[in-house]
Amino acid sequence: MTIATFNLDAARNGDVYRAARLAMLTQQVMRHIERTDASAQNVEQMLATLAEANALVRQ
Repeated sequence: MTIATFNLDAARNGDVYRAARLAMLTQQVMRHIERTDASAQNVEQMLATLAEANALVRQ
């Protein structure tokens, strides 16, 4: 009985590695999109608050 040796080059170029890397990158992209969306919502809320404050001052 022989035990297969671990080949780093084969591991980095294998289908399992590529699938895992793609899953990690997809998760990172989704996290960045969610953070960007949350930041954009905060900016929209602050702009609405500023617009309301300016409207009150002008009246």
